[in-house]
Amino acid sequence: MEMWIGDLLADASPPEKPKFKSPLVLIHGLWTGSWCWRPWATHFANLGWECWAINFRGRFETERRAALKRLQFQDCVEDLKRVIRSAGFPPVLVAHSLGGVVAQKAAEDEKISALILLSCLPSREIQMATPPLRRNLRLKYAPLIFLRRPFCLEEKDFRRLWLASVPQGRHADILGRMVPESSYLVREFLDRRAEIDPKRIRCPVLVVGGSEDRVVPAASLREVAQSLRADLKEYPDHGHWVMGETGGDVIVRDIHRWLVQKLGEGILLAEFSEQQ
Repeated sequence: MEMWIGDLLADASPPEKPKFKSPLVLIHGLWTGSWCWRPWATHFANLGWECWAINFRGRFETERRAALKRLQFQDCVEDLKRVIRSAGFPPVLVAHSLGGVVAQKAAEDEKISALILLSCLPSREIQMATPPLRRNLRLKYAPLIFLRRPFCLEEKDFRRLWLASVPQGRHADILGRMVPESSYLVREFLDRRAEIDPKRIRCPVLVVGGSEDRVVPAASLREVAQSLRADLKEYPDHGHWVMGETGGDVIVRDIHRWLVQKLGEGILLAEFSEQQ
């Protein structure tokens, strides 16, 4: 169901039997919105989590292109901070791709219970060569980035990179929901401009990704995990769009178990804590 958090629109998935104090804040990446989380939000809600799948600006306004022309990385960080502060208990952030970098920046200043990073590219301080496929994207879309125009990736590029491990039968639905993206955010993604201070992130962190990710290679995920002193779960045969790939329910259960083990009774609502 729709839920407004300040001036941001979110999709809320309430659990039938609430078990946890923290809501899960689900944070999308480029060219997508809250809709990309629907399968996972359903799985998490069935496990007792309340889910807020947020939309960054440019996904819901009447004048979307105008919002996207102005939208910059720091705007997303500030919007996420306001979402975090609206929660009655420090939330768990679950973030995909560039959303993972936004989540890390917000976590530097805000109190959260845990941070889950899916297919998250390294930030600026991690010295790694840019993979050729991402470098090719930078060259191909440089004119649009220079002109600061919101744009979509061509379908063939999104299929080849983002959806490489998603069953073909699901491609049409995903591609039909793609939205133009802020050129500022695309540049942030391709150039890795954000700097993260791992010492300021004081919550448990889990890095999740696929061995077949063509956007953020497995070696990059390992560097992210090492930088943050995080736990790492790497899944064979999975790519960049882990939320829509076959076997996503297994990953959800793994994340759920990790959260319960890391956060213990402190995350449980009183009636469930008394049963332990």
